[in-house]
Amino acid sequence: MSSKFSLTGISDIALGKDLRSEDQIIGKKAGLTVLNSVSFFLAGVSVLFLIAFQINESVSLTWFFLSEAIAFLLIPLLARQGFEKSAKMLLIAYADIGIVILSSVFGGDAMIQAFFIPAMGLSILLFDNKQIVLRNIGIGLSIVSYFILDYIIFERISISESGFSLVRWSVLTGSFVTTWLIFNTFSQFKESAENQTLELLDKEKELNQELSLKQEKLENYIQQLEVATEELAKSTKAKSEFLATMSHEIRTPMNAILGMTHLLKQDSPRKDQVEPINILDFSGKTLLSLIDDVLDFSKIEAGKIEFEAIEFELNKLVNVILESFRITARNKGIDIQANVNDQVPDYLIGDPARLTQILNNLFSNALKFTEEGKVELNIELLQDRGEEVRVQFAISDTGIGIEKERVETIFESFTQASQNTKRLFGGTGLGLTISKQLAELQGGSIFVESEKGEGSTFFVELTFGKGKAKAEQSELNEDEINENSLRGLKVLLAEDNVVNQKVMQRFLERWNVEMKVVEDGIQVLEAMGETNFDVILMDLQMPNMDGYEATEQIRKLDDPYKRNIPIIALTAAALKEVREQVFAAGMNDFVTKPFNPADLEQKLYSFTKK
Repeated sequence: MSSKFSLTGISDIALGKDLRSEDQIIGKKAGLTVLNSVSFFLAGVSVLFLIAFQINESVSLTWFFLSEAIAFLLIPLLARQGFEKSAKMLLIAYADIGIVILSSVFGGDAMIQAFFIPAMGLSILLFDNKQIVLRNIGIGLSIVSYFILDYIIFERISISESGFSLVRWSVLTGSFVTTWLIFNTFSQFKESAENQTLELLDKEKELNQELSLKQEKLENYIQQLEVATEELAKSTKAKSEFLATMSHEIRTPMNAILGMTHLLKQDSPRKDQVEPINILDFSGKTLLSLIDDVLDFSKIEAGKIEFEAIEFELNKLVNVILESFRITARNKGIDIQANVNDQVPDYLIGDPARLTQILNNLFSNALKFTEEGKVELNIELLQDRGEEVRVQFAISDTGIGIEKERVETIFESFTQASQNTKRLFGGTGLGLTISKQLAELQGGSIFVESEKGEGSTFFVELTFGKGKAKAEQSELNEDEINENSLRGLKVLLAEDNVVNQKVMQRFLERWNVEMKVVEDGIQVLEAMGETNFDVILMDLQMPNMDGYEATEQIRKLDDPYKRNIPIIALTAAALKEVREQVFAAGMNDFVTKPFNPADLEQKLYSFTKK
């Protein structure tokens, strides 16, 4: 609203120019345009009546028409100051009063009261549908004024015939001009609305054409997307098949390398042979770890990673991890230890394999980058939620540490603390990335605190279900197994790879196991027809008949003993779907190549006790 009130804007309003007040345009709205036009016209009519009654002094109404003229001139200025509704109501009121006064003066014969009809129309033009109450009030004023003329007796004022004629023609002229002005204004807005409607229809037509073109493009994009999706599905399938093949082909020779290395370490090697054998063993396990990292990274990228929810003993899992790194730590002169807080439940429900993988990666890194001192695992209870617990695993070392600017990037794929680190210590840079993703996919987190030259501490936080301590453990104690535990066990080995046959034979001979070797599923069925075996070690990928089909055929045999014989799969594929197929085919258990001799011995021993 303007802070100043000025009479200089009257001519601008009369000429229909845009009047701006604080960036608002006054006069462009329909109601304000009608108000301006009618106000100035009625001001002119009031001046005419002023002159007419001034000439004819028989009726003293000069004061009234003077006030009317001033009022009609001030009404547009009042609207300009922001009092639009008040200005509109005043315009209607003054018009009604003028009609009442003139009708009283000239009587019913002059039919001046007919002007109440355009006065009611004026209310309709001034107020839009959003101001229906004010519109009805304006119309009501005109109706009330009309009834005043009929039911209130005014004093008749005599007027000369010439004066009466002048006034009558002025009134008639004013009536015609007022009616023309109001409805001409309405007509202009009607034409403008029609033009806008035509423009909108043309715009709608253009938009429909554009929409049609975009719809055609969208359909083309959808078709291209469907083709791309099919290609992606084929590519994903080919990738999965490639990973399965690579896993099998690489793990098969790795089984021979690590198996033979294990046998060499147990054959009391000479002192000069110990170091080369340890190097061979370490290198083989490192290579296997790299292969596992690449496979896991690919599975995570493809969204095929899945997690188990099984009960496991935390202390036993930690001890297995420590034992797996004890020789490496001893060779480097590093002390390794683990501390489990008493508040942490002994039995947890989660995925022990993935937890082991995360801790192995962090332990391996800690040992790799530590030349002296110690590596320590501390396990604390962060939160007890009743059925669940939040556990923190902190692995700290006294190694080379990490620069502050590199701390945030070490969890990125194929990233290490520096190029110098990669040259000195090797590795793909995937271990931490996989650990972080495995933790986050289980609703956990991983972060690090480190200073250059001061060592590092990696924190892993995971949520587990609470397990229940078993009264009797079904798992066998490794201390119960000795060199005579498997004596006399009859094993049928189905393996087409000659090198792996020899590796397996060496282990089984040490365990005093009687063994027969066959190369495919057909020979398995033939051997079972000739001899009764206690256990079958079944390779999955063999010529003529693979391990899956051979197992299915065995489970259909009539002889109940042979039909229910324990079958342990020997698989070089580490993929979860392969393991699911193993159990779906009817096998009892599986051992992943390269196999852990203790794990295989444990499984064979468990079947001798059944």
